[in-house]
Order: sequence, then C-alpha cells, then structure tokens
Amino acid sequence: MNRSVLNILRADKKKRINSYYLGVIYNGQSAFLRAWNYLFYRMLVLVSSILFFLYFSEGQKLFSAFFAGVSVLLIYHFIAKYFYNKQFTQVKREVNLKLAEEEFWRRIKAMDKESFVQFVAEILNRLPFFSEIEITEHLENEGIDILCKYGDQLTAIQCQLLDGDNAVESRDARQLSKAMSRRKYSRGFIISTTDFRDDTKRFCNLIKEKRQIKLLGQKELIQMAIDAGKYPKEEEINDLILKKIERQNRVFQEAREKLFNKPRLKPYFLYGTFLLVLGLFLFDKGPKFLYLLGASGLYLLGITGFFLNLKNFKGRENGPWFDKLF
Repeated sequence: MNRSVLNILRADKKKRINSYYLGVIYNGQSAFLRAWNYLFYRMLVLVSSILFFLYFSEGQKLFSAFFAGVSVLLIYHFIAKYFYNKQFTQVKREVNLKLAEEEFWRRIKAMDKESFVQFVAEILNRLPFFSEIEITEHLENEGIDILCKYGDQLTAIQCQLLDGDNAVESRDARQLSKAMSRRKYSRGFIISTTDFRDDTKRFCNLIKEKRQIKLLGQKELIQMAIDAGKYPKEEEINDLILKKIERQNRVFQEAREKLFNKPRLKPYFLYGTFLLVLGLFLFDKGPKFLYLLGASGLYLLGITGFFLNLKNFKGRENGPWFDKLF
C-alpha cells in the first residue's frame, strides 16, 4: 500500500482516538460547544483585560490597553494550553487503564479452569525467579494446579477462577496445605481472580511458620500480567477505543434513521400544521408561542428528514444492499 495512504489512515485513526479522549474530558460536549467555550473565555479575558487597563489609564491610552490585553490573552492561552495538555495526558492514562482492565477481565471471564491454569503458567514462565513450571492435572484433586520452582524452593500453586462476590474459602487453603504437607512443600501460592475470605487469610497466617501460602488476588494478578507482557497493550486499547466509537456511531445512525424515516415525515408536517392553525386562529388569548414553537419543531424535523431521505434516494425499489453495488 502507498506510504501516503498509510500515513493518512494513521492520522485519521489518531484523530478519532483523540476525539474519544476529548469527549471524556468535556463530558460528551459537541465540537461546536467546545469551540464556543474556547472562543468565549478568550474573548472574555481579552475584553476584561482591555477594560481593566483602560480604567487605570483613564481611557487615554487605548492602543496601550489593547496591546496589554493581547499580552494577557497570550499568557492566559499558554497557561490554559499547559493545563489542558496535562489534563489530556492524565485522562488518556486513566481511560487506557480502565479499558485495559475491562478487557483483561473480559478475557479472564471467557476462560474455563483449564485455560486459566494455562494462562497463569504462561505468566509464570515470563516472570523472574520462577522456573521448571509444570501443569499438574493429576494433582488437581489435591488442590495443586501448577508445580514450579520459586528460586530454589519447590512451590505448589493453586489457581482459583471465580467471579462476582465469590471469594476463596478457607477450605481451599486447607486442601492446599494438606497436599503441601504430604509432599514436603514449604511454599505455596493461591492465585485468584477475586479476593479472599477473612478466615482464609487467618488460616494462612496461622500456619506460616510451617508452610507459607501467599494469597495473590486481583491486583497482584493484574501486576503479574503486566510484568509478563500478558496485559492488553496500547495498540489493543486503541482498537478497543475505535470499536467503541464505531458502536456509538452505529447507535446514532440507527436513532437518526428511526427518527427521520419516511413514514414519520408525513405526521410531522400534519401535526405541525395542526398546531400552527391552533396557534394562529383558534386561541387568541392563549400562549400562541407554545403552539408556534411546537409547529416549528415538527416542521424542522420533517424538513430535516426530507433532505436526509432525498440524499439517499436513488429511485430504485430494491433493498439497501442493491444501493451498495453502485
């Protein structure tokens, strides 16, 4: 593909992603409102500065007051730009972290126990201090899913794939402890997708002199995945943002088509005419402007729908699929 085309596609992708971050910063405000606020506050600063300097110069130094106002406007602009860039970076980071976490747990929820154990083994393979990692299906009934070496110590690992408010029970820790005792293991880990019950934590604390069982929950699992490179990367997050934008555009398009489809246009004009007649002729003493306002709104919807349908009209009786051939 031509390099210039690739550059255009990359620039368009970056623009759409940045527009998503801007939507988060401005709480979904339209581009028009953002531009209006941008100009309004700068004009307010300029006019206020000019009036301020004119007041103290008693109106005798108009050009000086104007240039002083422009100087204040430039200072305000650069300060606002600095804080905007800082806010943009912070929002981008927060949005990316949130989307990455959502995607990570979505992938986890799509796994079964066997896939999750395999996923944990892949993470351990990429982390320092872990070696000789082995998935032990034959020991699953004893509460051991993975055997490995952590440093020089033989370590038993139990994987808990849970969701919602479910937490790891103390019986799971006791099962792992018994298996470790039989096989003379002194160190173990329970890696869970949720948190741990208080009695589970107390049990592991009570036996720590004999056997150390470390409890690794959601936060630790996320950090391990990040360190192992198994967490959603920036390119994947950008792809998620583009999918969100496309989904929002589809929802907007469907809502627009529903609001302005051809069967609705006739009632818009009919009811608009009805309200117009009521406002002009039948209610002399009533609030005419309400009827006229309602009629104007319905006419506006009808005219907008008419032009939108006219733009897509090709004079064919075939379905929308036929239009895509031309």
